Amino acid sequence: MKIEIRDRRIEDVNEFCEFLYRLDNEAEYMLVEKGERNIDAEVISGNIEAVIDNGDTCYIAKDEKNIVGYAIAVREKFIRTKHVATIVIGILEDYFGKGIGSLLFQNIIDWATENNVKRLELTVIKENVRAVNLYKKYGFNIEGIREKATFMNGRYYDELYMAKTLE
Repeated sequence: MKIEIRDRRIEDVNEFCEFLYRLDNEAEYMLVEKGERNIDAEVISGNIEAVIDNGDTCYIAKDEKNIVGYAIAVREKFIRTKHVATIVIGILEDYFGKGIGSLLFQNIIDWATENNVKRLELTVIKENVRAVNLYKKYGFNIEGIREKATFMNGRYYDELYMAKTLE
């Protein structure tokens, strides 16, 4: 299977909306519930433009036909913290274990290095062992636990606060 990793562009808006709909309906550990995210093409188009205008980044992973994953990094906007970026990543379940997360993470780290980002941060539900292991593989360390930070399936889950500093 050939996977292409590239910057998300404004002309990807409709396909990205379709991808988000699929992701939200199948992903066990994403932050949003099914149907909770506003997946309107106009809203998503505005988000794409804001990422580009603000100098942040969003990479998509595509197979031969469809977007199958993404990773976004958004920098802090204040002078004292603009060297820090928060990361969110999502991959469709059929594409787990195929190295897509690694490809996306490498692109995010390369972008951070080229853009003077010195710290990458993320949160992950503690039980999401696959994601925690990916983040550790790329040098992220657990810096704290957000107890009962997420409520889903009738119970509370702890989130790990993870970060990586770059040279």
